[in-house]
This record gives sequence, structure tokens and C-alpha cells, in this order.
Amino acid sequence: MTNVNDSSIQYNPSFVGKVARLFLPFLESVLPLSLYKLVYDALYVNYNRTLHGAYYVKYIISQLFGSQNSKIKSDLTWRLLPYSMGGRKALENAFDVTHEIESNCIPGAIVECGVAEGGTAAMMALASAQLGTETRQKWFFDSYEGLPEPTAEDYKNGKTGDFIRPLPEGSCLGTIEQVSKLMYETLHLSKKEVTLVKGWFQDTVPYEKNNVGKVALLRLDGDWYESTKIPLENFYDQIPTGGCIIIDDYATCYGSRKAVDEFRETRAITSPLQEDGRGGVWFKKI
Repeated sequence: MTNVNDSSIQYNPSFVGKVARLFLPFLESVLPLSLYKLVYDALYVNYNRTLHGAYYVKYIISQLFGSQNSKIKSDLTWRLLPYSMGGRKALENAFDVTHEIESNCIPGAIVECGVAEGGTAAMMALASAQLGTETRQKWFFDSYEGLPEPTAEDYKNGKTGDFIRPLPEGSCLGTIEQVSKLMYETLHLSKKEVTLVKGWFQDTVPYEKNNVGKVALLRLDGDWYESTKIPLENFYDQIPTGGCIIIDDYATCYGSRKAVDEFRETRAITSPLQEDGRGGVWFKKI
């Protein structure tokens, strides 16, 4: 991962992503909404299955020839790909940054704001358990009702970002039932260690931050300006030196980028942003 300046970070989708950015809007313009949703859901499911299958080659190579660390990462990525909207790069980045805080023994909880189906949250929880020496509390905040409507701060030239498909209200939905099942039944994580907080960030984050305490790793995946700004303003001062912040949507959602740039400027944060390879970034608190 290389250090970069804010202005140089751009979203560069894969070939399939570039095709989808042209094809999906066309489908949406010619199909009735109900039919478009059916077609989109079918394409999305099959695309994810293809990605999961393609990753199997990397998984096998890593298990045969990789270091112990790469074996753990590929194993967890393989297991959690079906639950991630961000794909393997988001999962691998979550693993790498969790490794960063564990190898440096940074005290505090793991917090994600914007959980969706729970893949990256689960990655951080499982990676921490395998890489760390002490049990951390995990706090996973989400509306569990999908995205809210964007605000005026999210728009630039009439668009809210450079993502593959539009993100209307209710997008990126993972229900509390889905995520609870993944965390507590499928992965057998303890309810004493993993807390799911349901509600809009403005209604939950300010009221739970004292219960959360120190934060070693803060992952933000709320897409919009307010959904990025609220967790930053409430949790940043609870992050110790060496703690890490991941912003999943920095290069894809205009509002998220704006919130991060404003916050870093206001706080005079000079720690360089590091890319995750798919439009997200992370940085250390120094």
C-alpha cells in the first residue's frame, strides 16, 4: 500500500465494473422498475458467485505456498466473500488494517459504521481473534434498513458519486436479522463481544460513544456526507495514537470524500491516506 495525496485518489473500476456502469443505467431506462430490480438482483447474485469462484484459485495458492498470515487472510476472505458488497479488496484491506492494530497492540474496540450484510465487520472480528492476544469489543452500527436519502452535501454536478450503479434510499441493505445470524449463528461470535446497534447514526453514535470507549479501528462505510461526518466527529478523539480509520467510500461517494477532507483539514491531520485498491482509503492517527 502506497502513500498518496488526497487529490490523486480516484475510483478505477474493473473491466466488468466499467461495462456495468454503462449497461445498468440502460437497463433501468428501458425496463419497468419491478422488472429491473429482478434482473439486477439476478445479475448481482451471479456476479458474486463468479467472484467467489474466481477467488478460489488465489485461496488454494495461498494455502499451499503462502505465509501463515496470507493463509489466514485468504481463508477468511474465502469464507466471507458471500457476505461482502465490497468484494475481496474490501475484505483484504479490513484484514490488513486489523493486522496493523494487532501487531502494534493498539488498545480499544473495533467499530464499523455501515455494516450492510456484515462481511467486513465479520472479517475484522475474526482477524482480531486470530491475530491478537486480547479480546476486543466489537461495535457494529447500521440502520439495518439500507441507506438514507443523500443530502445536498452529497451532490456534485447532479451526481452523488462514481459508483457502478445508483444508490437510492434503501440500498446496501443488510437486515438486523441477517447480520445477527451471520455473527452469532454462522460464525459463533459471542454476544458479549459483538454488539449490533440499530438506528440512524445521528440517533445512535453520540449516545453510545461513551459505552464504546477507546477505538483502535474505526471503519466507515456509510457512503454519504452525514454518515461519514457523524462517526468521525464522535469517535476520532477516542482513537489512541497508532489507531486506524478506514473510509470505504472515499473515491466513490462525493459526500464521503468531502466529509473526510473537511475533517482532516479542520483537525490539521497530516497522516497520509493509503489506498485499498478499489477506491477506499485508510490512515493512522499520529
